[in-house]
Amino acid sequence: MPKSLADRVLGLKPSATVEMTERVRVARASGRKIIGLSSGDPNIDTDPRIIAAAERAMRQGDTRYGPPAGLGALREAIVQRELARSGVEHDPADVIVTPGGKFALLAALMGLVQAGDEVLVPEPGWVSYGPCTKLCGAVPVGIPMLDRIEEATLERVVSPRTKAIILNSPVNPTGRVFSADDIARAFAFAKRHDLWVLFDQVYSDLLYTGDFASPQRLPGGKDRVFVIDSLSKTFGMTGWRLGYLVSPPGLSKSIVKFISHSIYCVPGFVQVAGITALSLFDEVVPNYRQMFQSRLKFAAERLSAVPGITCDPPPATFYLFPSVAAKDTDVAKRWLDEIDVASMPGSSFGEAGAGHVRLSMTCSDRDLDEALTRITRVGIAA
Repeated sequence: MPKSLADRVLGLKPSATVEMTERVRVARASGRKIIGLSSGDPNIDTDPRIIAAAERAMRQGDTRYGPPAGLGALREAIVQRELARSGVEHDPADVIVTPGGKFALLAALMGLVQAGDEVLVPEPGWVSYGPCTKLCGAVPVGIPMLDRIEEATLERVVSPRTKAIILNSPVNPTGRVFSADDIARAFAFAKRHDLWVLFDQVYSDLLYTGDFASPQRLPGGKDRVFVIDSLSKTFGMTGWRLGYLVSPPGLSKSIVKFISHSIYCVPGFVQVAGITALSLFDEVVPNYRQMFQSRLKFAAERLSAVPGITCDPPPATFYLFPSVAAKDTDVAKRWLDEIDVASMPGSSFGEAGAGHVRLSMTCSDRDLDEALTRITRVGIAA
């Protein structure tokens, strides 16, 4: 009998969101008509012009290896995108194109942490922050960030082994957008303790009200912040697997070695599609924004009328994170088992998310109305 597998995979929990997606897939295959409010896939059809760009590139022979860091034209387009969003001008040499935002996070961590290092991870937060940290040999340390970023909370968890802090805004799963004061507070903490900042801004294009504060625009931010982003949510390109990492000046040359020894490169035709997607931003993204914002407002009003549920529409993303006056895992299980509505218990995103459920406004308007009707009928407790 061969020796067992490595602890890094044996001790790793599956992605809770992917696991739920697979449960829904199996249930639908058995004939159940599940309404999915659990997935982070925006369920947007990729614009035909983006698809056409990829097809042209393939037919013109762009089906071979490309540069590990990504096509120069796409990296230039990303630089312009970041300049428009944060006001920070990066060198294209500091941009690495990755297969989705998750791999951008993994690449940054692979370049930063060693065995025994600690990484501060937001809770509630995206389910892959902790596992990606563990895969790199480091230890994730959860920080409660449900409502705001508290300096005292940060100071309680930092240690001599802390190497980096992950920040996410707009937040998955809550839809919250951290204020400029919150971001400045967290960045000042990172400077004080000489920590790297990994800033996940994947949902920043789905901001409905207020300003988007980012640490890279603060004095000294460009030299300390790794920017993690993706085209998946903004353009309905989840299956294309296209994201990017923007590193502090001069560091990408070393991190790209991990890319070259793992995936080698993102397919060129996918990157060409990304260039087209970015060129269509002003035309297509406002429509997506309006659609999701309307769904959030509509669903929040309906949910707030259900006894035991408190729900306010967030200023960004396509998620609702209502509080429920019952055990969140029981609520999610009941909705799936009894009314065929899939959701995510808030505790899946860390202890600070307990007592909430995450609902994704990514199904059709008709299905959303039906899901809310079912939830209204059964409520949150048996």
